[in-house]
Amino acid sequence: MVRSGKRSTVETHRRTVMKTVSWRIVATLTTGIIVYIFTGEILLSLGVIGVEGLTKILFYYLHERAWNMIQWGKTKHPLASIPVNKELVPEDMEKVKQQLKDLGYLD
Repeated sequence: MVRSGKRSTVETHRRTVMKTVSWRIVATLTTGIIVYIFTGEILLSLGVIGVEGLTKILFYYLHERAWNMIQWGKTKHPLASIPVNKELVPEDMEKVKQQLKDLGYLD
């Protein structure tokens, strides 16, 4: 069997959002600490943390949406062109897996 080397799991939107928020917290606190080290002013540091955190979340969101419109670097799933009329239920998923095994696509 040929392996593509790609992961078999897909990251959920919720996980991506949580990773984004956690990284933004770390990065914003880092900026606040740097501002405090250079200025010694806690109020200035807190102000920078507030403004920087909110603006970078907005700009990151816009950046991601813009990149989402660009097709470069994206690959289509081989089954993406098949029109599907309903949600795939677990029982049907097992049938699809079995068919793929029978055709030699899965171990």
